[in-house]
Amino acid sequence: MNSLTKKLAAGVIAAATMLGFAGLGATTANAANASDGVIKVYNASPEFNGKTVTAYQMFTYDKEAVDNGTATNGGYALIDSWDAFFKDKATEFNLGEVSDANVKQKAYDYVSGLKDTAVVTFAKKASDWAKTNDSTLIAASLKHTATAAEDGNRYVATIENLPYGYYVVSPQGGSTDDSMTGNTPNKRGTDAILLNVKNNTPVEQKLKTTYPTVQKTVKNGTGDSNHNSAQIGDTVEFKLTSTVPDMTEYTNGYTFKFTDTLSKGLTLNNTNETAGTFTAIVKIGDQVLTEGYTATFTKDATAGTTSLEVNMTNFRDNHLNDAGKTITVEYSATLNKNAVVGTNGNDNTAKVVYSNDPSQNTTGDSKEDKTYTYDFNFGIDKVDADNKTKKLGGAQFELQDSEGNKITLVQSDTTSNTFRPKTNDDADSDVAKAEDVKTNDNGVLNFTGLKEGTYKVVETKAPTGYNKLSAPIEVVIHANYGPDGKLTDWGVTKSSETYDSNNTSTTITVENKQGLELPSTGSIGTALFTVFGVLIMALGAVWYVKSNRKSGKRA
Repeated sequence: MNSLTKKLAAGVIAAATMLGFAGLGATTANAANASDGVIKVYNASPEFNGKTVTAYQMFTYDKEAVDNGTATNGGYALIDSWDAFFKDKATEFNLGEVSDANVKQKAYDYVSGLKDTAVVTFAKKASDWAKTNDSTLIAASLKHTATAAEDGNRYVATIENLPYGYYVVSPQGGSTDDSMTGNTPNKRGTDAILLNVKNNTPVEQKLKTTYPTVQKTVKNGTGDSNHNSAQIGDTVEFKLTSTVPDMTEYTNGYTFKFTDTLSKGLTLNNTNETAGTFTAIVKIGDQVLTEGYTATFTKDATAGTTSLEVNMTNFRDNHLNDAGKTITVEYSATLNKNAVVGTNGNDNTAKVVYSNDPSQNTTGDSKEDKTYTYDFNFGIDKVDADNKTKKLGGAQFELQDSEGNKITLVQSDTTSNTFRPKTNDDADSDVAKAEDVKTNDNGVLNFTGLKEGTYKVVETKAPTGYNKLSAPIEVVIHANYGPDGKLTDWGVTKSSETYDSNNTSTTITVENKQGLELPSTGSIGTALFTVFGVLIMALGAVWYVKSNRKSGKRA
């Protein structure tokens, strides 16, 4: 966010701007001229992207007459539509007696003699008059506009097909520093610019105007970031940060409000549904405000989103002397059961709406800023340890956090056998019973709505005929993010495994061994008696057979 102390007067034109102006004259006011002039207004700040720049032509410039040495007053001539401006300002500009016959020469003499801060003052007055008489200048084809767009490492508004002449250029208003005007630094100057277009070489002007910005952050651990991860039911803390603009010139008041949109997966906290208001902490510097703002919200029943607005009331009256100070808004929301899982996340968009023209009741928007809140899922694939194609149903599990605390679950989908953490909106009757959290006939059990980190999966009951796991399985949800806060990759591993961003599996395999009956202490005596009994019976049978054979022989 740019400091107001770095803002330079947007309307100050280098001395060279006026040097080419030496001689504005009485040549034909509306003389035809080349129309291949170009003005490029640029700035490196992304806030300039999409802003409108308007150029109003005030004087024509006869390049041909200048080149062949026949021009008077340097080739410049006031355009008819501007006669009224100089007549209206005759007293203010000390022009003396002004008439239709001499207004153009009076205008040339006055403007060509301007120096230093007087140039800035004139630019402002001319810009204000042009905006007020916009329709007149449009009718005379004197208004030209362009929108700033990205061009390499800067943002440029390129106004093309301009007749040669002298232009009052008005960018969409922001905040400026009039330190170059000799007044108190850090106070608003003018956004107006004066530029000469005398040939087809583009006239480039760096815009010194800066625009209100907003930075949205979300609490991520102990710090603020453009992203975080959360478990369904967790509180998510947001902060909006901007700077109090200089409002000196806005004598009719100043609009300044934060707007923010929460995605469907986030429920705004601390609301009054009847009044449509919510509780926010608003600060200017370190001072917590108890008044001077409203915090309201509306819900979109179709999209499921929530739109917030924190509107600063009587902002200029209350905070005219706070220019440059940080202004923050803090509030919270709860990640709900509608949260998007994984890559897309739950994005939230904020911007500032602010006054952008001291002479008119118009507003502009800052560049939007986003945060991303993510939640994740993982699944269990339960198999026979000796035959991994055999899926095991009926394995009962408990999900715990990294500290071993049981996570209370609600079944969110029966088809996929998926469970999520309970929220405050869930009734006690919705809570899944311990015996319900088990693998289905396909050996599948899924958990969703979890933040990144380590979890413990505890088997509380094994499938019939199998041994129960003797220790918890530690499962780790891994996530990596880009500089913009967007998720780049994520996956799930057991804690004993190394995460590979090229293998982003979200399922862990859990094996069970079949249960074998083990001998108990003292059982060897019984076994020996059994063996001896079998031997005795066998010997008796042999003796019996032999005895019968002998008896038969005797007979």
